[in-house]
Amino acid sequence: MRIRIISASVGVPLVLLAIWLGFPGIIALATVAGLIAGFEIHLLMCPATYYLGSVRIVSITMGPPVLAAISSWMAANDQITGEQLPVILVIIFTLALLLRGIGSLRRKSLRSSDWVFWVFAAYVGLTLAHAPLLVGLDSGRKLILMAIITTFVVDTVAMLVGVYAGRSRLAPSISPKKSWEGAVAGVVAGILVAIAIDVAFEVGFNTSTAAILGGSLGVTAILGDLYESWIKRRAGVKDSGRLIPGHGGILDRLDSVIPCLVVVYWIGVWNGL
Repeated sequence: MRIRIISASVGVPLVLLAIWLGFPGIIALATVAGLIAGFEIHLLMCPATYYLGSVRIVSITMGPPVLAAISSWMAANDQITGEQLPVILVIIFTLALLLRGIGSLRRKSLRSSDWVFWVFAAYVGLTLAHAPLLVGLDSGRKLILMAIITTFVVDTVAMLVGVYAGRSRLAPSISPKKSWEGAVAGVVAGILVAIAIDVAFEVGFNTSTAAILGGSLGVTAILGDLYESWIKRRAGVKDSGRLIPGHGGILDRLDSVIPCLVVVYWIGVWNGL
């Protein structure tokens, strides 16, 4: 626990600094996180391969930051709209397919199911790409803080309730420690925290919208955590990496947060924030 607290005391100020710096800070944070996440996904695909010379690792490591760079360019010109979303999704998944093809040019697949890791890489890139877009909104800094704080509370409440009162396993084959009781408590906490943050930070939502957002963030955080846990199960590892002492890899810290960035961004856009 002491190591986890020390790691958090270093990581949290860095995230807050990036948010305070605004657009440049979030671009830098998303790009670095994307590079590290891509490297961790490569190791999940083939844990014994640490060399940097393969086409596979170059392509999959560069995938998430390329997507983050695309979204940064979009945000620098103008925020994307709902009408542009289908086109953006086509571009993103076309890029993912191209990366998958490049990675297979010189090497045979080491797993019959390695496509799930390429899809996961596209997912990580897509969700991370919303960070620069989010901070580019008029209320972007408040929204990104809302996403991070609400996700942290949801994770914490779900874990504590699961440990002390959990009886019904939520997904025993993926994450045995998670319970339905913890999940429900996490969603309720997400609703309450989102309403409180909206009032405290004057984000601009009405109470019902903030409640819907909080509940959506609670469900999304839990699903994001389960998705990453399922990927690690497929890879046969406990943690995605060893970058953060006491916490695991960067993906272990981002699993709940990055899909919530997408939810907060689009609800913010649809509400004119």
